[in-house]
Amino acid sequence: MSFQQVYDYLSKFPNLDLNDLTGFAACQRRLLDALNSGAEIGAGDIVALIRHVLRYEAELQGGVSPTIAVPRIKPFPKDRKTWELSSIEILDEKPDRFVLRACPWTPEWLSGSEQVFPEPPLVGEKAKRRSYDTVTGDPFLSLVGHATYQSVGQREAIRAILTAPKNATLVVNLPTGSGKSLCAHLPAQLKSQPGVTIVIVPTVALAIDQERAFREKTGTSYATAYYSDSSVDGQERRDEIRDRIRQGTQSIVFTSPEGLIESLSHSVYQAARQGFLRYFIIDEAHIVEHWGDEFRPEFQELAGLRRDLLRLTSFPTLLLTATVTESCLDTLETLFGQPGSFQVVSSVQLRPEPAYWFAYCASEEEREQRLIETLHNLPRPAIVYGSKVADVDRWYKKLQSAGFKRTAKMTGKSSQKERLQLLEAWGSGKIDVVVATSAFGLGVDLSNVRAVIHVCIPETIDRFYQEVGRGGRDGKATLSLTLYAQSDYDVAFDLNEITYISSERGRSRWEEMFARKSSLPDGRFQVPVNVKPPYNLDLDPASTGNKDWNIRTLTLMSRAGLLELDAEPPPQRDSDLMYQEAIDRHRNLRTVRILNDAHLDPETWNDLVEPARNQRQQWTHHSLNLMKEALKTKRCIAEIFAEAYSIPQRESPNRKRVHVQRSCGGCPVCRKQRVEPFAGGIPLPAPVWTEPDFMVGEPLRRLLEGETLLLVFYTAFEDKRAERNRDRFFKWLIDQGIQNIVAPASLHSAFGKQAGRSPIFLFEEYRPIQMLKIPTLIFQPQGEDLSPRYLIPPESGVPRIVLLPESIPDPTTEHRQLKNIFNGRSFDFDILCMELSL
Repeated sequence: MSFQQVYDYLSKFPNLDLNDLTGFAACQRRLLDALNSGAEIGAGDIVALIRHVLRYEAELQGGVSPTIAVPRIKPFPKDRKTWELSSIEILDEKPDRFVLRACPWTPEWLSGSEQVFPEPPLVGEKAKRRSYDTVTGDPFLSLVGHATYQSVGQREAIRAILTAPKNATLVVNLPTGSGKSLCAHLPAQLKSQPGVTIVIVPTVALAIDQERAFREKTGTSYATAYYSDSSVDGQERRDEIRDRIRQGTQSIVFTSPEGLIESLSHSVYQAARQGFLRYFIIDEAHIVEHWGDEFRPEFQELAGLRRDLLRLTSFPTLLLTATVTESCLDTLETLFGQPGSFQVVSSVQLRPEPAYWFAYCASEEEREQRLIETLHNLPRPAIVYGSKVADVDRWYKKLQSAGFKRTAKMTGKSSQKERLQLLEAWGSGKIDVVVATSAFGLGVDLSNVRAVIHVCIPETIDRFYQEVGRGGRDGKATLSLTLYAQSDYDVAFDLNEITYISSERGRSRWEEMFARKSSLPDGRFQVPVNVKPPYNLDLDPASTGNKDWNIRTLTLMSRAGLLELDAEPPPQRDSDLMYQEAIDRHRNLRTVRILNDAHLDPETWNDLVEPARNQRQQWTHHSLNLMKEALKTKRCIAEIFAEAYSIPQRESPNRKRVHVQRSCGGCPVCRKQRVEPFAGGIPLPAPVWTEPDFMVGEPLRRLLEGETLLLVFYTAFEDKRAERNRDRFFKWLIDQGIQNIVAPASLHSAFGKQAGRSPIFLFEEYRPIQMLKIPTLIFQPQGEDLSPRYLIPPESGVPRIVLLPESIPDPTTEHRQLKNIFNGRSFDFDILCMELSL
């Protein structure tokens, strides 16, 4: 739709007849919907939306600013001042209308904005700053409606997941927009007959969003998001999910750690006993460290539950994240590194979408003035982040008073109902600005957020990067503006201090728990977490706060290597009364295995627990220092982020280096040096498994007779009958466990038809360094030179089948045919097909 049509609609206001906004640009649609909805709209809202439409059109016209006429009736401001706050020039003033033009926003208080305007990249809605190159897909992608991988990182992650050894743990570290969700959805769909994949997510919003995405990809009709809902329909929903889990027909379930531990565990244990558990997945796994340490210890208790489930059946554990620090990776390895191998597949590119701007404010009044000016000029939607609930409440009231009525707030104190209502309104375009603490983040995936504003100093560079990452998720430019004051440094420092229990108090709590232990037959113990510490006898032992401190004590001891978190199955249901009593007892107990016999010794706590406590704190201090360095604008912010997220190689236990590819959408240093925004490429991860999981069928084993290399010579596949035999042979090999297939692209569809739900990985050329060490077929076309390395038997003991022309010469001596001099295991294709009854 054209700008002229928007112009015409405004000239008819309030007599709008807008039944269909299809075809309008996003900013035009947001403006017209706001005017047409009947909901309250403030003067600040309307001028910002009008400005966005004008600036969008100016970008389309190569910088030439158009004019527009607006009526001087509500909700349009009647006074000039409000328009001028939005850098809008009034060209003509009539009693019934203004004629307006929007000028570029160049705030004098924002250093560098006179050379590089902050706004034009945001309003154009055109070119993407992030564009991952898609790569050829494997056949099984069709199960979730895909034909290609979104990135090489996604491809290698999926292949690593599908070949993960039994009981192994894989950290999948992929940037936003490169297809991390598929790493949960695809394996669940591929191995769900029967089978159950558990996906632990941090918020109800994320569970609901994942359910929606999974349903769109697979056509699944049944519920997959499991969360608390007191309604009759909600109870039926949860009952049905639990039933399907026990039956192995719930291919995937998205739930919180609390939901899994307290409500779902009984059904999950039953599924595990029957061998139905396929994958144990934690999404947004980087929060296991921070949230698990601070206020949701259940995230770290998942480690014990997982360990106990592994006694009943085998399954890989996947830890999915877009950002992981060295400290976080250490925590994940401590919690989930046993009993199987622990590896990381990483392909990290820093976000190229945000342009970073920083402005010091000498007073709260100055910060308020600048925030209101900013929101008058920047496009919508936008997020304003504060650190404390009281600050968010205060900013929300100020923005409402300033005429921004299409503004909402979210904090840790927001109810579940309030959160869901906000997210629905946010996603449907009914809200333009959200003022929030960091509680507004995970599970919030509105793709076109154009600005993220901090009226605080985040306590870590990681929190800052995560929150800025709410913007530009569509790959287009977004703006990060930090308005900070001197007082913010103290707030950031206080928030940065981890609420770990002191060693003295932690040991006191542990002594009380261990004194009331009960022994299990295999040397483990169960300890109560509802006992009160000796230093506070007035505390209610059953209070959530007391129990959480006891649980934090156990996780701290786990981090220090004094004990191992474990679990026991929930009690079986007998009578309702006895069952409820048993459940209550079970929820107040935690299972542990002692790793250090001196776990009660004060010296042990000083030597082991205190350093573990301090090490985590040291990292958070370092992360806050990186945040302070970003404010100083002496180094490109991409270098600062790369320092936060790069992880060095480690010899023992072995860990590969995690490399971060730098990107910068613009920062004070780059603007000063006239460096244009740039996006680094997506790194290609190397295979992570030295011994991947694979199967070789007994018929293929017999055919190989202990050899790892088999040559099969064919004459030609020139008619339909020969092609049918060829395809039957392909299917037989796939059924026998062949997964790597090297063949011309013209044959990939033939392999796809034969594979069905089998996970096969297609290549156009042999790349042994990049290929997993799993059973491999190489198809050698007619008329192409044979690589001598095809004929070297694999040292790994993994079968390699080479299908090649009968007349192909020996690659080392061309005057003789390979078939006549090869002394290894070989067959004529037609004869082999007869032997195999193909």
